[in-house]
Amino acid sequence: MRKALYILIFVSGFNMVYSYIKQVENEERLSKLEDLILMQNSIKVTATMYNPVVGQCDDDPLITAGMYKINPNKASDHKWIAVSRDLLKRWGGVFNYGDKVYISGAGHKNGIYTIVDTMNKRFQKRIDFLETRGTKLYKYNNVVLAKL
Repeated sequence: MRKALYILIFVSGFNMVYSYIKQVENEERLSKLEDLILMQNSIKVTATMYNPVVGQCDDDPLITAGMYKINPNKASDHKWIAVSRDLLKRWGGVFNYGDKVYISGAGHKNGIYTIVDTMNKRFQKRIDFLETRGTKLYKYNNVVLAKL
C-alpha cells in the first residue's frame, strides 16, 4: 500500500511539473508569435480615448463611420477603435473598417481591437479607444498597431 502511495505521489508530481513546462513553452510560443505580428504590418501611433458623445463625435455619436452601433453604457466592452484618416485605405493607408488589429505598448489597453471609426482630419498616426463615459483619460505614445 505504501509503495502504491509513493508511486501515486511521484506520478502526480511529475504531471504537475510536465504541465508547468508545457504552459511555459506555450507562453514562449505566444510571445514569439506576438513579436512576429508586430514586426510585420505594424505602425507606430499615439493612442488616446474618446467617448460616444456629440462633443467628441458628429451629430450621431452612437453610429460609427463604419456604421457600427454603439451601446453607450458598455462602449468600453466593444473593443473598438477609431483611426486617423491617414491609416485608412480610402485615404492611402492600409486599414479598412472591420479590420482586426493587435495593439501593443498601450498599457492596460493592449490586445485585439476592431477598427470601426475615423478621427478628425487634423490627426495623423493616431488611434482612439472607444470608452464608456466616466473612464479616466489616458494617452500612450509609441504604440504599435499591427494588422491581423
